[in-house]
Amino acid sequence: MNGFNSVNFNSQIPSMRTYDTGMRFGRVSNIEDNPVGKQSFQDVMTNMVSNVNEQMNKPDDLLAKAASGDQGVDVHDVMIAMSQAEVTLTVATNAVSKVIQAYDKITQIQV
Repeated sequence: MNGFNSVNFNSQIPSMRTYDTGMRFGRVSNIEDNPVGKQSFQDVMTNMVSNVNEQMNKPDDLLAKAASGDQGVDVHDVMIAMSQAEVTLTVATNAVSKVIQAYDKITQIQV
């Protein structure tokens, strides 16, 4: 049986916090000035999309293996993968909604 493989947003949080803290205290002068080892917003979003894609394809692959008679794949594994994919998609949809809401708020700021 496969272990629970969720989208690893926790590994992205420290870089987001570092960027956010820098923005609040005026320490981030340019997005391009990211120190080595720090991820840009684009990298974080790209990783999120690739993880979502991987999680969405996993149930299909397991279902195909189970339908072909692979003894290593159990129906429970397929159901768990389907549930993980559903949760992953929900989290990704909520994250995208929050990014869009933030963008809308930023565009409404009058200078």
